[in-house]
Amino acid sequence: MDRRFIIFILISVLVLYFSNFFMNKNPKKIVDKAIKQETVIPAPAIKQIAKVIENTKSEKIAYDNDVMRIDADSFGAKINSIVVKKFKKEDSFVDIYSNFGDFDSFALNFDYNNSDLSLNNKNWALSLQDSKLAYDFTYLNKLKIAKELWIDKNYFGKVKLSFKNISGETANLSNLKLHFGLSQDSKSSVYHQVVIFSEGKITRVKPNKKDETKEFDIKNGWIGIRDQYFCYIFSSNNIENVLVKNNSNQTIDVYLKFKDIQLLSKSSQNIDINCYFGPQSYYELKKSEYKFHKIVDFGFFQFIGVAMLYCLKFFYSVTKNYGLAIILLTILIRAILWWPTQKSYTSMKKMQTSMNKMQPRLKTLKEIYRDNPQKLNEETMKLYKEYQINPMGGCLPMLLQMPVFFALYATLNSAVELKGSGFIWIWKDLSLKDPLYILPVLMGITMFIQQKMSTPPAATPEAETQQKIMLYLMPAMLTFFAFMWPSGLLLYWVVSNIASIAQQVIINRKS
Repeated sequence: MDRRFIIFILISVLVLYFSNFFMNKNPKKIVDKAIKQETVIPAPAIKQIAKVIENTKSEKIAYDNDVMRIDADSFGAKINSIVVKKFKKEDSFVDIYSNFGDFDSFALNFDYNNSDLSLNNKNWALSLQDSKLAYDFTYLNKLKIAKELWIDKNYFGKVKLSFKNISGETANLSNLKLHFGLSQDSKSSVYHQVVIFSEGKITRVKPNKKDETKEFDIKNGWIGIRDQYFCYIFSSNNIENVLVKNNSNQTIDVYLKFKDIQLLSKSSQNIDINCYFGPQSYYELKKSEYKFHKIVDFGFFQFIGVAMLYCLKFFYSVTKNYGLAIILLTILIRAILWWPTQKSYTSMKKMQTSMNKMQPRLKTLKEIYRDNPQKLNEETMKLYKEYQINPMGGCLPMLLQMPVFFALYATLNSAVELKGSGFIWIWKDLSLKDPLYILPVLMGITMFIQQKMSTPPAATPEAETQQKIMLYLMPAMLTFFAFMWPSGLLLYWVVSNIASIAQQVIINRKS
């Protein structure tokens, strides 16, 4: 088993796993530039100049603070969009909320004395109070219901649900649920997940084609939804459990179910929910006392991914450019992996030398046993033993590098820090594909050169065929897929290939 075959397995797995993402035809929903023309409410004047946009069914309020814009809807007491101002795509702000779903987002429902109120079909009073979005509804002069939402400049906030019994009898509130979910668009992305954190354990639920409902307990934890770069999270001591309903159309309904409430006449009770609406930044989420940073998915080798992210942030603090930071990070990784790579290349070079020496005898064996492949393989193995050729000699050092590759792939592929960060001709966004397709072509060329330099002579016709496939087909296929890869990831791959070629040249000269 030679080194090329190991890489063939690795790349094939990567292609199969990430092909859904690369071929994603449904990009993130973007807020049209026309939103700038809609009335918004700056934070300093939020109490005085709330502009209400009315239609026949509901009222809508647009609330602006320093980091985001929230479009609220009085019908069903819902949120229509949350626009993050720091991040753009194609000169427009990213709407992280509508990307997740067209559900009754933020809708509250419960039974009042065993009668369903159907609050998601009611028109609430909507206003801005003390820099908060406030929804109010009164049910038959018996029960006052209020919802408040507040988010700070770091994307953390609170949701407050209030219930006041204004009747002369006891009010029993049961089956209290807050509803949100993942829309049908989620079937186009491998990154959409519902994430449950409970008692230190993470559970990730992805959209599938099965109709199934699962119930999760949340103890000292939270429930969240994420995509490649953004997320929102809820945490509360009042959550009894969470219902996650996977639908056959690859959508997911999520219900936060709260403990039942009994209100005596003229009494009231509140439910406080800690929340986060914003970028999936490991550093920002790390500030939460509720361990919100656990929502970030670094894959199986998470501890390596976190270390890579810390290094990337350090190099950015020095260079002030994420493109340069990726290059420095790549050089650091190649330096760390220099020894195992050196061992692998040296073993491959020795094997090439031994293979060249035994070629005449191998050619003779091919002539003698050309009609007996089994006998040819047996005699070839004897030759390997005689010339001390170990086909596995270069494999173990290469295997040691796989965890680093997978971890760095996952880190760069979902690093929100790259959004809006440019580099040379990629002047807008390293999280997007290369607009000039320079990096995908360079990746293919450097991969071909790297393989050409280290391919040993073939021992059998089958091995020769395999080598040709590896040498020509794989770089071409990976280049095709790479046209849609994030530029930041490709920048790492190209620099890493160039470093590998340089190392191979040094080894060849020493030999």
